[in-house]
This record gives sequence, structure tokens and C-alpha cells, in this order.
Amino acid sequence: AASRGPRWLSRCVPARRRVAAGAAEEDPLVENVERAAGLLDLIIKETVEQVFVEEAVEEVIPGDDDDDADAAASPSSAPAAEVDKEAILRSVVRKHLGELDGSFMAALSAYVQVAESSGDFALLSMLAAIREEVLAAVTGEMQPDIQVVQLVSRLKSREQRVEVLRAAHAGGGTVAGMDVPAASIEAVETVAARLVDEMESQERVPNWQLLWQLLLVRETARQLHPKCDDDGVFGTTVVSRSFSPSEIPKAEAAMIKELCVVNESSTRRANVAATLDECRALDEARDADGGKIKLKPSSRGFTRRASNDGGDGDDPSTASSSMDVFDVRDVRPGRLVDCVINMRVALVRDDADARVVNRLADVYFECCDVILKLADKGARSMQADEKARQELGE
Repeated sequence: AASRGPRWLSRCVPARRRVAAGAAEEDPLVENVERAAGLLDLIIKETVEQVFVEEAVEEVIPGDDDDDADAAASPSSAPAAEVDKEAILRSVVRKHLGELDGSFMAALSAYVQVAESSGDFALLSMLAAIREEVLAAVTGEMQPDIQVVQLVSRLKSREQRVEVLRAAHAGGGTVAGMDVPAASIEAVETVAARLVDEMESQERVPNWQLLWQLLLVRETARQLHPKCDDDGVFGTTVVSRSFSPSEIPKAEAAMIKELCVVNESSTRRANVAATLDECRALDEARDADGGKIKLKPSSRGFTRRASNDGGDGDDPSTASSSMDVFDVRDVRPGRLVDCVINMRVALVRDDADARVVNRLADVYFECCDVILKLADKGARSMQADEKARQELGE
């Protein structure tokens, strides 16, 4: 133990400097990243030191035993006590629970990538254990509606999602071996919508797979909501922090307009899938210089993008005269669905052409289907990565 502990600790602690080395000093995110990485360093350091001390004590003072002589005569009958490393890690994580936030989980993910690339499987195992303890500790502190959102977001089957939400709305219970806390459909929808809104309001979506899963929770809850209409679509205006109910962001409005003039459902689905996938890819891309995000925050759907305004990249000859021009980087999937709902609510209120109302209902369900497929695709990719990590660890 005395030789193992310090060497492991020396490999763990410098990781923060490697992760944050490429960050620009003037980047406003650096402070949060450094703080979160420092906290992760501290948790690793405290855990390793406590394990090291416990193992050293166990070797020096193996414990009181009245049958020392018998144990010495038959050592195989008295196995050495093992230090409960999980309990030590749990106590360290709970000690720092109030300091944990989204930046900490982002730093943890970055450490995992560094450990994988360097082949440091001991550190990788440590980080996986930290992640499980953090999630368990945070889940225990969650309100019931947030617990339901987390539970439903992990389910692959629509039938299971519906069953869990109905059980939660009915007062809680057990579904397929899962303990479901009590939470109303309205509360679950509100929490899921707020989480989606917060993720999409950032300059860059921090985790697209999580966004797809939260969208599935939100839309499943909406389709079970008391305010859902006879067509199965949420029948009241959605209030979002990113736009007022009386307006539709330009990028989403232009995209919906394009979708509504396409008659083939399969073509609309393909267009939605291609646009959202491109949006995700561009959002995750980095410029070569300084790791900046390739996204224009000032144009997040509210700055005029008319092709005849002039300026670099706005050549009228390259724009379609029959369609509005929008930047795919401005589109957000949750906001797109909200806009479809709000446009449909407004048209129903104004007693508009039923064909347009029905087309928007079709677009709504097609968007939900695309999000489901993207969530499943991401989940399969994550499972394959996790399996590969486990095989490498073994």
C-alpha cells in the first residue's frame, strides 16, 4: 500500500493541467473549468490518501484477534480485511456534494477522455467510480419530479416511458422493478421543459445526447398532459425563456415554412433529421484557433438574415428567392418543436385552414420521431463506447 498510493496519486492530480492547457486565458469559461477540475483533483486526492492511510494502518495494525496463534498456524483461515474503498469514496463525494454542478461533470468527462487516450486504466476505473457515486448522491437530493425526469430519460421504450409517467402521476409505485416517486404529469413536463430550455439557451449545447433524452421526456409528458388536444398535440401556447409567445424565431420559422410545403412525410422526416444532425455537428465543431465554438450568438434566430442585406456570405445569387434564408446553426430541436406547437395553437385560435393545422400536427409528430431516432442512435453509440472501455479495462 505504501508504494502503490503515492504513485497512483501522482498520475491523478496533474490531469487537470493537461485538460485545461489548451484553454485561452481570456475565455470566460476557464474559471469554471479550473474550479471544477480543481474540485475533481481534490476528490481524487482525498480518496486516494484515505485509502492509502487505511491500507497502511491495516498492514501495520491488522486488528485485535484473540486467536492470533491459531491464525498464524493456519493463515488461510484468516483472510486479511479489505479496505472499503467504495465507502471512502462515498464519504468524500458527499462531503463536497454542495460544490458539484454541471461544470464538474464536464470536467469529469474530460478526465475520462485523457485517461482513455493515455491508457491509464487505474485512473479510468477511479473516475468511473466517482461518476457513479456523484450520480447516486445527486439523485438522492433531487425533488421527485426531477427524479422522474431522470428515470424516464433512461428508458428506451415509449411504452415504458408512458407507464412510468402514469405511475408517477397516480402517486408513485413500482414499474418493471423500478421505484417511481410521486410526481404529476404537469410537474414533470415543466421540469423537462425548463431543462431543455436551459440547455438550448447556452451558446453551445453542452450534451446533445442528454438533450435528445430530455426532449423525449418532455414530449411524452406533453402527450399525456391534460392540455393535450384530441389530435394528441399539446394544445396551449408554450412559454419559453428564449422567445416570447407572440414571436417565432426566424430560423425555426423558416424551417417550418419549408417543411409545410413538402407533401411527402418521408421527405419531411429526412429534412428534419439532416438539419438537426448538421446542427449538432456544427455545434460540436471547433475552430482551429483557440477552440472557439463555430456559432454566432448574436444570430440565435433574432437577427435579421435577409439575403439582400449585403455583407460577407450574404450573396443574393446563392439564396433561394422562394424560401427564407436561415443558418442551420441557429436551429435548436426543442425550440423547433415549441414553435410548431405555438404556430398550430395560434392557427386553431384564429380558425385557420384545417389543412395547415393538420400539416403542423404531422410536422410535430415527425419531429418527435426524428428526435427518438437520434436519441436511440446516440444511446447505441454510448453503449458501444462503454463496452469498449470495459473490455480495455479488463
